[in-house]
Order: sequence, then structure tokens, then C-alpha cells
Amino acid sequence: MRRHELPGTKAIVLTLVGCIGLMGCADTGDRVDPGRDVILIVIDTLRADFVGISGRAPHAATPRIDAFARRGRWFDRAWSSAPWTPPSVMTLMTSLEPAVHGLDSEAERLAESVPPLPDGAATLAEVFQRAGYRTMAVTAGGGVGSVYGFDHGFERWFEPDDRPESDVEAGVDRAMAWIAEPDPRPTFLFFHTYEVHLPNTHPPLPSGDDPAQRAAAAYAGDLAVADRHLGRLFEALERDGRLDRSVVVVTADHGENLHDRVLGGRPVDHGHHLHTELLRVPLIWVAPGLIPADGGIAEPARLLDVLPTLCSLVGIDPAGVPHQGRDLRAVLQDRESVETPAEIFAWAPMQGPTWGAVRTQEWTYLRSPAVETDQWWGQVAVPPRALYRRSGDPAERTNVEADHPAVAAELERVLSSRQTADHELRIRLGGPDAVERDSTEALRALGYLDREPQDGE
Repeated sequence: MRRHELPGTKAIVLTLVGCIGLMGCADTGDRVDPGRDVILIVIDTLRADFVGISGRAPHAATPRIDAFARRGRWFDRAWSSAPWTPPSVMTLMTSLEPAVHGLDSEAERLAESVPPLPDGAATLAEVFQRAGYRTMAVTAGGGVGSVYGFDHGFERWFEPDDRPESDVEAGVDRAMAWIAEPDPRPTFLFFHTYEVHLPNTHPPLPSGDDPAQRAAAAYAGDLAVADRHLGRLFEALERDGRLDRSVVVVTADHGENLHDRVLGGRPVDHGHHLHTELLRVPLIWVAPGLIPADGGIAEPARLLDVLPTLCSLVGIDPAGVPHQGRDLRAVLQDRESVETPAEIFAWAPMQGPTWGAVRTQEWTYLRSPAVETDQWWGQVAVPPRALYRRSGDPAERTNVEADHPAVAAELERVLSSRQTADHELRIRLGGPDAVERDSTEALRALGYLDREPQDGE
């Protein structure tokens, strides 16, 4: 297993570059608590509608997460920027879209050459380390491995040499032990688990005979195990009195296709399209005394918003760190709303940077041109341009692009303009060329490369 102590990180260029859509968190308003511990939990592959607080969960798999969420608030409509792990987690950690942080390549190209972050960007760990926090990470490796640069800014980093069949129990044990170690500094802990990711390794919950029901039950069985062990972490924080001086975020990097649609011959998988089931994620915030226990929030949020909101809650001003998210502290504290983004973007499926999506209050527009690859995601047959009217078709089933060509054309313009701006921002931040860093084995272990569908998928 790999565990290392980092002596420190290189000096980070903290010059804010001008860019439309970049916002700071200068507002230090009503309730800010400098020095609170921060715990960021990512349950890999957890789609929002399988968490009980969503009101739509088909299985009672998350009683502990639900009870914990009711100590704070959650966003009913939270969105990832990408449908698979490396680009989505890097967006979470930097508040930068994939074209800016650089992990937007085709999956097979990303396996061979991993672009480092631009010199002017910084991760959450680097921001908190700079603010005097001890920074620790317990991950399950793979797509959240050091090969992608996720260890930058962490004094203590753990990832297994080989991905275990089950990681959450040992991961929670390690996280609790690290948190309990005496240290006068506040703590930033990043915890990541693959317990819900394919292949399913735990007994399924009861289900019917329909393949979709069986797939959902297998997925929920793994989720129930993750819920049980994360419950131990929540209880330990409460028992030790640490929860009252912490901000805890529970989220996911992306969702999962569970027979929602069969593309590329895979009724169960992710990474290969930009529809809702792969991009809607839970986003739960618990901080007693700082965030009221006031239930769900209808306003949309994004993983992009986590970095500036965490900074704002604990009194760190990241005004010198480029980021594309919004500070949602005022929303979480029931003080006021903030400007809702007119468009929510998604990028970087395994087909690479030519695919993109933009969602407005009324429409979803997907651009999905054919790509040349021998990998399975090259067999995903979807229209090169698709338009869905969200009000009557939230599951994005009926392509109405032919009926509304002007709407599709305008959203294509918006999508292309944003992609151009993101590339320009990467250049201004000093984005380097890709370095040769092989992540083939990490992707193969997760089933992204050369994996046949599992039985029953």
C-alpha cells in the first residue's frame, strides 16, 4: 500500500485572472467560523436519487446518511461537470471546469498522458494547507490516485497499491485514527470510497426479477454497506464533540446508469454519456451552529461551488485562486439567494472534449459527435445534436432538436463559447503540455478499459 508524508507543496501562483464567470468569496457575512475542521466525503458513483433524502430512493439503503443530512442542509439539484471520476473529482477539488484543469481528454489518451494542473491553479488541499490546516486524504486510489495529481497539497495521503473489492470499512478506520491524532492545527480531510462502484461486491437488497430491478438492488446493496460504515464516522465525530467544530460535505463525483438507457451495450455503467442519471449527485452540508438544520434547497448547485463555499464558511479568502464556482454560504444559512447560473455545463465523457452538454431551466442540449476509438464507448450510438425540453421530459427521452432548430443553434453557440473561454483560461493560468504519466492500470482496474459487461448488465 502507498502512504507518504509530503514535506510541503511548491509555492502556488495566486494571481486572479480576469474571466467571465469567475467569482470570489469575499463576502464574510453573518456566520463564519475560522479554524473549523473540514471533512469532504466523496462516495464514488452515487446518484442523487438513491439517497433517501431525495424522496425518490427505491431502496432504504442510506438511513445513516439521511439522518446525518437532517443535521444540516442539502441541494436537491446538484450537478457534476463530468460523468466519470478523474475529471469530475479534479473539478470538485479546483472549482475549474475540465477544459481548464486539463483532464478532459479521451479516456485512452488520458491513460497514456496526464496533464498537470496549470501553474496558476490550486486544489482545495493546497488552499487549506496554505491557511495552516493539516491536510489528510484517505482514498481508494484508481481514478482518485496520485497519478492524476490528487495528492498535491496533502501532508498525509493514502491510496492502496491495488484497488480492494471493499474499501470503505478500512478507509473509515484509517480516517478516524488520523482525525483523532493530537494536533493543534485544524484538519482538512478528504475521504473517498469506491464501495458503490462496479463491480457489485455485497449481497443485493431484495428485488423483483426485472433486470433493472436486480441492477438497482445490487447497487443499493453496496450503498447500504457504505452507509453503515460512514455512519461509524458520523457517530465518532458526534461522540468526540468534533462535529460541532466541523464542516462536513457528503457528495459524489458522478452517478450511474442503471438501465436508464442502454448505450454502447451497457445498461449499467458510467462515463459514456452526458444524461441526467450520470450527472445529478447528492450534495449535503452539515455544520452545527454554522448551517441550520433546515432541509433541502431547490436552487441548483454544482461541484464547482464546493471550493468557494467551504472557504467562505471557514473564513478563508480564495480571491487570489482562480475558480469558476459560486459562494453558496448565504443560501445554506437561509439569508438570501445568490444568482442562479443561467447555464449548467457538463463535459469530458470518455469520448473526450468534443462532447458537451448545457442545461438551462427549460432545455438540455447535448453535442455528441462520433469519435474514432476501438474502446467500447466508441460504440455509443446517440444523435450528434440532441435537444430535450426539461419541463415535460426531465429524463431526457425525446429529442426535439428538429422541432426547435433555433433553440439548438443558440445553445450550441453558448456551449462552444464557454468551451473556448475555458481553453483560454487554461492558457492564461499557465496550463502546461501533458506529461507522460501512465494511468492505464488504474483505468483498467476500474473497468473503463477493455471491460466486457458483467452478467446481468
